[in-house]
Amino acid sequence: MPGCAAPLTTVHSTRKRDHLRHLVGTGGHAAESIFHSQGCALVESWLREKYPRSRVTREEYTSETGERRADVMLTGPQGHRVAFEVQYSPLTPDAWRRRHDSYRAQGIVDVWLFGHAGKQLRLDRDDHLLANPTHAAVVDSGSALLFINPDPDRRQIAIAVGADWRIDAQIGQPTDRAIEVLHSLERSRLEVHQLEDFHANLRRGLVSDRLEQLYEQSDRLRSHNALARVRAVEFRARVVRERAEQQQRWEARRAPQQASIRDLLGGVERWSKSEALVAIQQYFGPDLQFLNGRIDRNTTPGAPPDLLIRWQCVVYFDLIAGQSTPFGTREAYNAIKRRGVKMDEKIAFRDVARFLYELASEGFLHQRPGYGKYPTFQPTASGAWW
Repeated sequence: MPGCAAPLTTVHSTRKRDHLRHLVGTGGHAAESIFHSQGCALVESWLREKYPRSRVTREEYTSETGERRADVMLTGPQGHRVAFEVQYSPLTPDAWRRRHDSYRAQGIVDVWLFGHAGKQLRLDRDDHLLANPTHAAVVDSGSALLFINPDPDRRQIAIAVGADWRIDAQIGQPTDRAIEVLHSLERSRLEVHQLEDFHANLRRGLVSDRLEQLYEQSDRLRSHNALARVRAVEFRARVVRERAEQQQRWEARRAPQQASIRDLLGGVERWSKSEALVAIQQYFGPDLQFLNGRIDRNTTPGAPPDLLIRWQCVVYFDLIAGQSTPFGTREAYNAIKRRGVKMDEKIAFRDVARFLYELASEGFLHQRPGYGKYPTFQPTASGAWW
């Protein structure tokens, strides 16, 4: 333990490893300090074994002015440096960013290994990582969030693996398929690997086959989502523009026809001989494709064949065709009365309401909450302009 001159004694144990301990009343090191020292020693010995041609130094200053001091510094044969920091004690995001930026400004790749116990590693009851703001700062920098277990019998590095979702390029919203990534800590879990699976890298600092895969997935997903968001904005703008152009075409073609029919509906002549009925059938044909046949035919015995129901025509052309104002069953019935169409009042509201619900189910009306228990209806683009 660096800086400790307290005397030690040997301990033989039947329940755990034989070990050293301070004499009673001396020492007093916190567990985090011991773990930190063990972690540095583990990284140092691992680097010496793995890179015999490189220089490995404990607590090396990064410059003559002592700007930074790395827990363990790996200096390659060509002078490239990788600094390893074992972090058990609390660290604010701003302090981490200052250290990270200082390393990068000096051309040093920094690797942060957070502690496996104490304040740096907390899990919820489902074993998801309870990340702190400093963890988030590490991930936001593009680095993997790594933890170390310095137990000599374990020699483990854990990777925080989170989840992110692909953005749909049309709607600009995430899909329901989660992808394992490093850049998100949402619902992240720890993947534990042996230290021997890793190696130093001048770009990432510390990598392994699994880490490379996760970096690639993260980079690919972020690139996809960034492009998808741009395309979604462009797609929505194109849809709005096309709808506006379509609306203009509809209005240019349909508005004069609708206005003409509304004028003709005011006639008092017999419906079967009325100019309004002739105009409707002339403009839209006997099959009435523009409403999928939702204006019914009169099936009363003796009625002319294919005679359209008058009150339904009134409701459609007075309140729906070319309109956007919400209305209810009462407004529809009043429009029918204003046109002088006679209906059996005992069943009029029921029949009108049923007609409006049918149009809503076909997509010609939006059904909205109204006053009290009665809904209101608003024409859709399909209903107003077909």
